[in-house]
Amino acid sequence: MNVKIKMPSSTIEIETDDSNILTTLAKNSIFINAYCGGRGICNKCIIRYINNPPNPTEKENSIFTQEEIKNGYRLACLHKLKNNDEIEVFKSKPSFSKINSNVCADDNSNFMAVDIGTTTISLALISNKQIIDSVNLLNPQVAFGGDVVSRISYSNEHSQQILSKILNNAVENTINKLLQLHKTDKLSEIVVSANPTMIAFFLNKNPKSIGEYPYTPPFTGSLHTKWKGIKTYIPPIVGAFVGSDITSGILNINLDEDFLFVDIGTNCEFILKHQDKIFAASIPGGPALEGSGIDYGTIAKSGAVEKVAFDGMLKVYTINNEKPNGITGSGLISSIALLRKHGLIDSSGRLLEAWEIEDAPLQLINKIKKEGFELTQNIYLTQNSIREFQLVKASLHAGIKILAKKTDVDISKIKTIYLSGGFTKSISKEDINISDFLRLKGKFVFLGNSSISGAGILFCKKNKEKIESTAKKIEYVEISNEKEFQNYYIEGMNFD
Repeated sequence: MNVKIKMPSSTIEIETDDSNILTTLAKNSIFINAYCGGRGICNKCIIRYINNPPNPTEKENSIFTQEEIKNGYRLACLHKLKNNDEIEVFKSKPSFSKINSNVCADDNSNFMAVDIGTTTISLALISNKQIIDSVNLLNPQVAFGGDVVSRISYSNEHSQQILSKILNNAVENTINKLLQLHKTDKLSEIVVSANPTMIAFFLNKNPKSIGEYPYTPPFTGSLHTKWKGIKTYIPPIVGAFVGSDITSGILNINLDEDFLFVDIGTNCEFILKHQDKIFAASIPGGPALEGSGIDYGTIAKSGAVEKVAFDGMLKVYTINNEKPNGITGSGLISSIALLRKHGLIDSSGRLLEAWEIEDAPLQLINKIKKEGFELTQNIYLTQNSIREFQLVKASLHAGIKILAKKTDVDISKIKTIYLSGGFTKSISKEDINISDFLRLKGKFVFLGNSSISGAGILFCKKNKEKIESTAKKIEYVEISNEKEFQNYYIEGMNFD
């Protein structure tokens, strides 16, 4: 079947198969916004039929006006293309961001630090030992599933080559745009921090062994290689689910003290340092705190809701104070903390109806609508989003409990807890405590995206040697398959 795709600068003709439109576009390296893995809940993958629009779904009737429906607006994940269809797409653009991080480089050359997350990709251009620009973009593989298990499954059943191609195209195109913007034509080296599944796709390797017992990564230790002709360093991989994003991330902290490092993303990883031992573990988390898999979710970009407060009226804070366009991870935690504080969410996680609530400010009660709690016009904290948050917090609760048992370390006495993940640069300890996100009492240190900042200090020999020697001391602990995990998981679902 042949179809026409109209983009902002051109119109192309492609052949399509029986996939939904979102997947079809991704296969052809046309990347549009899509944060929920094609589940039809983020409302971001908007396209417009120029001819022969299909009947709208109930979902589309609820989010588009009748005029928009009439003009052909639909969600790409909910429809398939037919022969001779013509659609208009609105391409996803990288979001420029500011990364405040140290740089360590042995000379003044140009370098690129790259963090490939399951949901978000971040890049930082370094010149003269300074970060001169950085961007975030959606990992286009999201069109094939929201987590590494989904990606591996698609790779096994269909094609690893497709997933490798679209990932590499996205990284290469973004690197080229940054170089063109700053009139830089040569990179001396790139450092790539990512989980082992993303590393496999990046290197055009099959990740099948990661998803099957005994869960083996494409390699362990570090790797010096070339990618697109550029000298490339991949920091050490420890196990199938603890990759170079974690080993580069812990370079940001004092490795001589006892600590718990928690990297929170679609997968959640732990590094526990106790006396002379270092343990690593991993659990499935979920993409909720990366703005994916939740209603009205978005990656951290201008306009994303990052915090809420109430001082007689609801205040919603967005990145760069732009018009609200979605909810990011810190905004999700902050919103839940606020509603828990005022009794709008019960201990089971249920968003109460207005008539059930006692002793809460009327201004907040009036924000409860059919769609959920209204943060701003057309953006709601929904019951589904609260449940997705509970899944992440339950997994973290269970993971920490099992890790403590298997290592015989009393984690409650660990004084310093480092939290990593893009959302952590905008969150507070108060919101973490009130939302019951982590049941830990130590000092919280918020690192932001430690993977990209860690990559930025790996362009010097001394730090490469430091992280490689440290990685050899790390003992991987399997926790997610423990029989007690499910019991602790259920225990962590409710709000304490």
